[in-house]
Amino acid sequence: MTPPTIVDLRVMRAAGTPWRAAHELVTSTDYVRVFRSVLLHRSVADDPQARALAVALVLPDQAAVCGETAAWLHGIDARPPGRHHAPPQLQCLVPTGTARRRRPGLACREGVLPADDVAMVHGVPTTSPARTALDLARYAPAFIGLAALDAFAHAGLVTPQELHLRARGLRGARNIARARQLLELCEPSTESPGESWLRLRLFQAGLPRPVPQVSIRDAGGREVYRLDLGYPTQRVGVEYDGEAHHVVTAAQQHTDARRREDLWRRFGWSVVGVHRGDVLGARNHLERAVADMLGHEGPVLARQTW
Repeated sequence: MTPPTIVDLRVMRAAGTPWRAAHELVTSTDYVRVFRSVLLHRSVADDPQARALAVALVLPDQAAVCGETAAWLHGIDARPPGRHHAPPQLQCLVPTGTARRRRPGLACREGVLPADDVAMVHGVPTTSPARTALDLARYAPAFIGLAALDAFAHAGLVTPQELHLRARGLRGARNIARARQLLELCEPSTESPGESWLRLRLFQAGLPRPVPQVSIRDAGGREVYRLDLGYPTQRVGVEYDGEAHHVVTAAQQHTDARRREDLWRRFGWSVVGVHRGDVLGARNHLERAVADMLGHEGPVLARQTW
């Protein structure tokens, strides 16, 4: 028998399925638990339509998916560090005056939900890309909000100009001032959340705003290297090298060292690589190192709490 691609544990239990059988599915490596009561077969876990079907099983009436769940349906991962291997939180929004549903695993809030802010994603009412991006910029931690803005813009789902226009229409709304501040830092060319976090960290330290995706070209105009962030005038580059807990092999370290040595020898660029712990940690040695490389004479501001 072909295994089901989607499993609703509540339906199984209501139909009399023994607890042991349901538990075996939950612990099976064949399935991914996307919500508290919903499993997806691993073969379709990244399929947008399958994700939408999973959400439809648990979405309350009159609600629209919002926040990081809406981003997930739009193909954007807005989960914070440490939860990238866990299911997204089920977040939804109901129109003002509608009773909110309360149950484990569901974060349901009440708010203004005009028709223009709702898009149907594989049949599931979901806040539009612009509304989703702005909501994350307003309510999520700043580094998550900026990463979401960058990712939505990079995917071509919104433009910074569109978001600026929408933000002006929300003047006085809760946390909209913070969203506008993050919008000023939005860079559609950003290719990973880590780059967004790094750029925000440098900006908040009072350092000059770096240029994203700096192309290093040879005398013939051929691109030889591309740096995550850089200061072309000073020829200083900063790159996000990935998760701090990832195993970095000696071969990888050697390759990175040779690449950065070549950048210095051939092009005169000094490049430093940083990890998640450098960017999200409490110490400010990253900012001070970059300030020294730039010859920055102003103060390096204390690290803000994210």
